[in-house]
Amino acid sequence: MYNIQTVGTNIRNARLYRNYSQDYLAYKLKISQNAYSKVECGYTKITLERLIIIAEILDVGLNKLIGTADIPADVEAMGRIQIVPKILEVICRTTGMGFAAVARVTEDKWVACAIRDEILFGLEPGSELKIETTICNEIRKSQTAVVIDHVDQDEVYVGHPTPAMYGFQSYISVPIICQDGAFFGTLCAIDPRPAKLNNPETIGMFKLFAELVSFHLHLIDKIALAGANFLGGERQLN
Repeated sequence: MYNIQTVGTNIRNARLYRNYSQDYLAYKLKISQNAYSKVECGYTKITLERLIIIAEILDVGLNKLIGTADIPADVEAMGRIQIVPKILEVICRTTGMGFAAVARVTEDKWVACAIRDEILFGLEPGSELKIETTICNEIRKSQTAVVIDHVDQDEVYVGHPTPAMYGFQSYISVPIICQDGAFFGTLCAIDPRPAKLNNPETIGMFKLFAELVSFHLHLIDKIALAGANFLGGERQLN
């Protein structure tokens, strides 16, 4: 069962991200501005057909509008992106770090989507860490990268509980932002040894790879949306 208030809020956020007006969406949907406003306010039930049209106008995945975090589907989607294992391999070879991952991060979950583990950290796709024990949770809130060359010499993280809990001295994590502006998770790497990470080349590489992952996730959303549009239907979202 879908929450129509949540769907309305997600439509509004995606519209604002695209800098579209309510009048524009109403025009594209061939309804009045007042009728469209009721959609965003959650006063009106939306048929699947109409929701698909809205997703196409806003160029966003259908699941993003529905607002349910289908983490198993996200893990499965990441497994379909063939370039991700190569990205993680390049990260480990370039930085000398032994563990790299793409993680799905929400308010209450940290779930590994893709892993390269050369230090026997012990995670695999689908594995979870307690969100409150991760630095990625802080990145979710700030949506800014965190880079640590050497925990024991870092003014901010020297006393942080996470490095001690997971046994790492070097750490880098950058946010993965979806094409609609939503936060997906992080591209991160750790190692028990110090590493030289805080430089424009390494940070730039991570940001580029994060954007590439985001792009491929968007393509998967587009393919799924095209399939839903083909199947069509007038089933309402209650």
